[in-house]
Amino acid sequence: MKRVSLLLSVTAAGLTLSGFAASEASAQSSRFNTTVAFLCYSHYQVDPGVWPLQKTSNTIHDTASDLLGMGYWSPYAEKSVPTKTLLPNGYYLNCNPPAGMSPVVGTLPKQSVSGQELVTQKGALVPTTKKNTGQPGLYQLVA
Repeated sequence: MKRVSLLLSVTAAGLTLSGFAASEASAQSSRFNTTVAFLCYSHYQVDPGVWPLQKTSNTIHDTASDLLGMGYWSPYAEKSVPTKTLLPNGYYLNCNPPAGMSPVVGTLPKQSVSGQELVTQKGALVPTTKKNTGQPGLYQLVA
């Protein structure tokens, strides 16, 4: 009987660990899915965390929009300082870019000279508009 309970305990622990590893792998493989957004919460943080855009299960307590309203912020996109968070087209996300960087403005066609540029999670540049200002999943370009 002791062998059976020991075997069951080891099997349960193995299943728990394999389930954890699978959830970690799926979270990592879907980091650039547009159902999530990268957000920052600490001035000591370099790489942002990942939060869902919508509540899709009972285990999700706060969405990215909720957290933005609570003081989290979107990271900055830039190409010069590599971080662990790489978007397509060579953009890195950084919660606190190095001193001296400033927003990139006015380089997109048909954009006002003072319009700041944003990077989407797919690595595309878009101008800042009233509609997309403050939206999760868009990151201010700095250089």
